[in-house]
Parts: sequence; structure tokens; C-alpha cells
Amino acid sequence: MFYWSSKKQEIVAQSTVEAKFIVATAAVNQALWLRKILFDLNLEQKQSTEIHVDNQVAIAISNNPVFHGKTKHFNIKLFFVREVQKNGDIILCYCKSDNQIAYVFTKPLPVSKFEDFTAKLGVCSI
Repeated sequence: MFYWSSKKQEIVAQSTVEAKFIVATAAVNQALWLRKILFDLNLEQKQSTEIHVDNQVAIAISNNPVFHGKTKHFNIKLFFVREVQKNGDIILCYCKSDNQIAYVFTKPLPVSKFEDFTAKLGVCSI
């Protein structure tokens, strides 16, 4: 299933890691919402939903419940990601920036990369 959304972040990030963590949290929220819809339609998803994140530190912070000095300014509501990972509903997976297909929607790309990503999305050009 694919969901796309573009909106201004409600929280001002103080670091790149925090910005990536905020985005991952938003993606987790959407994934949980889609899982609930599937459940309501009697199409329960048994396996974990993978969320691809291009920042390994953001993934490490979500996996490690130990307090990090660099995260003391993070909004507490962001840390529910740890709980849903513990439950097994969601898994944050590392995906290199070069492989982030969603960049076709958010970044200027070289023509070759743009064509590669649109082909992977199943979008064809005329």
C-alpha cells in the first residue's frame, strides 16, 4: 500500500536527526491508520509494516530506550514509535538516500534518477 502526503511539520526540528525522527513518526502514524482500516475490513495485516528511513541515528534512537543527551529536546509524543516497534506492528528499516523513491516527490533529481524512480513507482512518461 502506498500513501503520500505533503505538509509543513508542526514541530521545529533542532537537528537533522530530529527532523528525520519527526518524519518517521508521521509515517508510523499513517501506517498504523492504514493497518486499522485493513483490520476494520477484515484484512488484518499479520506481519510488521516496514518504514524506510534514511537516517541510521533516527532508527537507533527509536530502538534504544536509554536516554540520549542529544534527544533531550525531542517532544515526548514522538517516542511512541518505540512502543509500536516493541508491539511488532512497525519496523523502521534503513534505506540509503540514493534508494529513497519518495524523493521523486520532494527533491530535484538528475534525469536518470528521476526516470529510475518513476519506473519503480509504475509511472510512465509520455
